[in-house]
Amino acid sequence: MLAASPFSDEAHTGEAIQKKTEIALERGGIGGLQEEQLFFPVSDNASNMITAWAPFGRGPCTVHTMQLSIHVFLKHASIKPTRDKQKGIVAHFNKSTGLDGLNGLHKCQQECNLPVHHPVSAVETRWSSDHDQMDWFRYEQQAVQLYDVKRSRKAGDAYKDHRLGLDDWTINEQATAVLLPFADWTQHLQGTKYPTLPLVLPTTYALVDVTKPEEPLELSFPGVDSYVLEPQEMHQGVLMARTEFHDDLKRRFVTEIDPAHKRVYAIAALFHPCFKDYSFIDEYSFIDESDQQWALTELKTEWRFKWKNKQNKPSSAAGSSTEPPAATANPPEATSPTHRTSPRRTVPEPTAAPGPAPEPTTGAVATANAQGTITKKRKITLGGLLAGKVKTEMPAKQSPEPVKDELEAYLEAPIETDIELDVLDWWKEKEKVWPSLAKMVKQYFAQPASSAGVERVFSAAGKMHDDLRKSAKDNTLEHSLFAASNTD
Repeated sequence: MLAASPFSDEAHTGEAIQKKTEIALERGGIGGLQEEQLFFPVSDNASNMITAWAPFGRGPCTVHTMQLSIHVFLKHASIKPTRDKQKGIVAHFNKSTGLDGLNGLHKCQQECNLPVHHPVSAVETRWSSDHDQMDWFRYEQQAVQLYDVKRSRKAGDAYKDHRLGLDDWTINEQATAVLLPFADWTQHLQGTKYPTLPLVLPTTYALVDVTKPEEPLELSFPGVDSYVLEPQEMHQGVLMARTEFHDDLKRRFVTEIDPAHKRVYAIAALFHPCFKDYSFIDEYSFIDESDQQWALTELKTEWRFKWKNKQNKPSSAAGSSTEPPAATANPPEATSPTHRTSPRRTVPEPTAAPGPAPEPTTGAVATANAQGTITKKRKITLGGLLAGKVKTEMPAKQSPEPVKDELEAYLEAPIETDIELDVLDWWKEKEKVWPSLAKMVKQYFAQPASSAGVERVFSAAGKMHDDLRKSAKDNTLEHSLFAASNTD
């Protein structure tokens, strides 16, 4: 952390944030807007932050970008009425704690042999809390329906106006299943103890693919048997919402993605030893096959002009030397020679991870295990996020010709097939062989894909500025945050 500057008497305008950023950089010895000393600073997508950090080569928070697409799904005309009812029911239980309210619900949970858990509240700024609430209703459906039969007559209008019908329960279950892989993705991409930038393109492409209109919907929840619904078997309202969701995802992450941002994501992906040939795009008909050559060219250009033979002078990689191939909004038919279409597939069965996964940060995904208890942690693996679309066997290569530099040696080396390998340990070992390339990798791996780390600083600030320390001066809070963040 360089600074935690307060805005006591100033508006949070882009100009004010930019000025404070410049002061913090100068104070940290980075030198204001010197591009060579800054690399792809990530912020949320608020307009003031976009304006403030544009001169610094700002990158977007991928989790916030994903949240904007998820809101398209949650606010769809087929989903929103059910969500409004659920929020109304939770508000009723939060306000009424007697036998006609929360205590009555708890008795119904006990009668149904379900864990006694309070309803989950949804927070507007955290979409995952919406998913938590939906999953709570899915898990507690029997108890809520029993409450509806036994106690709703005395519950009052606050509950009666939001009673859920059979159609609402169907919508909730299927909508929860649609969002489940996105909840896992959000939790994983908010991690701060393992590289996340290399995962942006491989994982978001997998999510775009799984929401295609023709894709089946897998309903796989802990403690219950999984099953698959074909599109024609899905609730048509959920199918329409998922289709609009898919279109928005594709627009944000494929057809209208900023070329400079895509370049950074592509180079970072190529530094993952499982993705270094960029073949993960082979599964997706909405990605032009020329993307592979473009990404490799960008990596080689960045290496040749900014890193090779300049071991002590790393620099920014946010600028693009060539434009990425234009994504096709409506890919041509299979007869087109320049595009591929993916074969029809069924939803793959989950597979056990071949090795231990990096420890993710605790997410807010409420689920149930086989013993019937709700837990706040899910076992999330990179292989699961990619929906099995990773090659586990690679064709044998002939002995490579003598290489000229470290990048060529890295690209010529065999591709790793263990998708759960610890890439930090892998590169730590390879640093002995490719020391200059490893320095470039450190720059890309050190930059997170989301601004979750900064959000945690806000939470820490709130705890430090509690009722017993509200009289503390701004400088005291700033110094406390600075010390806490830089000593963890």
